[in-house]
Amino acid sequence: MEKSSRDIQPASVARSVRLRRPLVRLATVFLLVCCVLAVAPPARPAPEPGEPAVVEEREPPRLVQWLEGYRIAPWLIVVIIAMLPIFELRGAIPVAVLAFEMSWWEAYALSVAGNLIPIIPIILLIGPVSDFLMARSKLWRRFFEWIFARTRRRGQDIVEKYQALGLGLFVSIPLPVTGAWTGSLLAFLMRIKARWAFPAILGGVMLAGVLVTLASTGVLGVFQIFTRY
Repeated sequence: MEKSSRDIQPASVARSVRLRRPLVRLATVFLLVCCVLAVAPPARPAPEPGEPAVVEEREPPRLVQWLEGYRIAPWLIVVIIAMLPIFELRGAIPVAVLAFEMSWWEAYALSVAGNLIPIIPIILLIGPVSDFLMARSKLWRRFFEWIFARTRRRGQDIVEKYQALGLGLFVSIPLPVTGAWTGSLLAFLMRIKARWAFPAILGGVMLAGVLVTLASTGVLGVFQIFTRY
């Protein structure tokens, strides 16, 4: 009898997870910094005295350009980006504030709303869908085994210890390895009921949205000036 998808857990890495977690977090931060440096445009020298400064318009991300090519409204583009895994709030709020020049409250509201859309379908449907696909394809089985094991390694400890509260804290960290998508998978894998999981993920998404909004509007940069002294 085959095991259910939520019972799949690699036992060979269980003991080494706690030792590797700090290294994984450091590696993640390092990769993020490298990605930012890689995509950042090269710095241009300052203009000579008397020479007129050249004002360049910031080019929006390719995903935004692609969606704009289909004449999709800016507010809907923000919602779509917030719905996507990996991007979520971390991508939607900066796009709304920097690319579309929306107000902070509009960027926050649209991004949070879009990020919440996939939560209920993931929590309720990931079990039946994954069981159906894994029973019919080795490729899908390997994929779900990998994604479930990876999700457990990311947040199993905090969710096991604090249950729904730990789930909300996990989602509130605005990093690529966390967020509403990963939190919804954790809720399914850790058997947290939807009536408890949804409010926890909602709170985490709202808090993460506050942090990303502050960073996107430069508020956190102002506080960093004072913390240097």
